[in-house]
Amino acid sequence: MTPTSPQRWCILRTSGPSTLRLTASLQDAGMQAWTPTEHIRRRMPRGKTKEHRVVPLAPTYVFVRADRLEELQRIERAEITPHPRFSIFRHCGATVWVGHTMLHPLRMLQQDSYRQSLPASGRAPGKPRGAHYDVGDKVKLTTGAFTGFEAFVESSDGLTTTLTVGIFGRPTEVKVPTLQLRGASVSAARSAA
Repeated sequence: MTPTSPQRWCILRTSGPSTLRLTASLQDAGMQAWTPTEHIRRRMPRGKTKEHRVVPLAPTYVFVRADRLEELQRIERAEITPHPRFSIFRHCGATVWVGHTMLHPLRMLQQDSYRQSLPASGRAPGKPRGAHYDVGDKVKLTTGAFTGFEAFVESSDGLTTTLTVGIFGRPTEVKVPTLQLRGASVSAARSAA
């Protein structure tokens, strides 16, 4: 593997606030540049709203494919450049190279951060569901206009339940939230008397 192999990356150093700007600037110039990022959520000062931000996981470090080293050296030496200032990371005068596979742990951290920033199901949580009742179950209403009445289940999906309630000796169909019910006893009989 040659020093400028595309399987290797060189490391650039820049100021912390310039990390993401340098990465974007080099990408716009057609280079494969990357810096690991993380998604953070924080409460805004003096408020209840939350802010979602993407920040560098390793501030000041930007990785660029090694085959662009000559171009990076020209940009580094230039007096005027469209990119934020940076230096190529060297040790004892030699450019430091990082293998493609050595960046895998940083990629995994970035991926995990992104996954954790997503909502659990991709949508807002729904209404809470109560216990599912079978047709014919005898239940007791715990809240609402029919508190204390016993009824028989006509249908139930865990969110709403349709009941037959005996009101003044007449069977009446009522639809209620399942959370308002409490099981009385299971009965095979379906009379609402």
